[in-house]
Amino acid sequence: MASRVLAEISNEDISSQESHQKNIDFILKYWYKEDNNYGYIFYSNKSKLGAIAMALRTFIYSPFFETYKNISVKLANTILYLQDEDGSFDPWYIEPDYEYDKDYLLTFYSGEAILSLVEFYEKTKNTSYLDAAIKSQNYYIQRYVVDLEENYYPAYVPWHTISLNKLYKITQNETYSDAIFTLNDKLLEIQNTDSNSNYYGRFYNDSTPQYGSPHSSSDAVYTEGLGYAYELSKIQDDTYHQEKYGNAINISISNLISLQYNSSDYRIDGAIKINADDERIRVDTTQHTIDALRKIIDIFDM
Repeated sequence: MASRVLAEISNEDISSQESHQKNIDFILKYWYKEDNNYGYIFYSNKSKLGAIAMALRTFIYSPFFETYKNISVKLANTILYLQDEDGSFDPWYIEPDYEYDKDYLLTFYSGEAILSLVEFYEKTKNTSYLDAAIKSQNYYIQRYVVDLEENYYPAYVPWHTISLNKLYKITQNETYSDAIFTLNDKLLEIQNTDSNSNYYGRFYNDSTPQYGSPHSSSDAVYTEGLGYAYELSKIQDDTYHQEKYGNAINISISNLISLQYNSSDYRIDGAIKINADDERIRVDTTQHTIDALRKIIDIFDM
């Protein structure tokens, strides 16, 4: 995910291209593998769908896309290989040697995979990728939206919101926009809206600990997803959801800003703490916040 955002930024900031190229060189040397026409990311003796999707997204956004187009096709081939006939995905190209919860993993990986296919279609105009994305999106709308009460887990909301947003723009199919609003209305049930709370704006509710611990990477990716939901409400002139999501975004951004380091130490200056009670930094806390802020800036400039 950090590789992808660095790729995107390097399109606008030429000074970042050296770091982006260095990062790609590392990935190709140590993590990227090929199996005939299939490309995959191999790390800790396993290869997961989510990592393959993020690698594809990194090359899609790279200013050097043409150089790595063949690798991108092979990564996309693997994602298509992991798609089942009904549109669902298998989470591993190379499975680990331990037990795992397939459904839990796919709450993350499924949306990431669909998004990578949609974006690869946007880049190449090859409709086979769009067809595959629609096939999987329709399966997961049934599982995650229609059957929301049985299968809900907030981690899938932002990834599917982004892919649904892009599919709506391509197809104008209101099934996709309706799904976005259903998912994000549900997500807001866990946002802290108590203005007197030290945790105002974050996405955590004590009554649903099964959704994970409070974490700024979650706060940020939920905010990014809300940005795409808000964008769609503007496109559809849906003032109810514009106000609802706009308010949620404002207090979420305030929460993220409160977690940002303002330090003379260049190594941590600008980074995002895990939460108000945990001062550690992870790459995804900062990466997800960058993605969220870039989307929010974009939509409020519409």
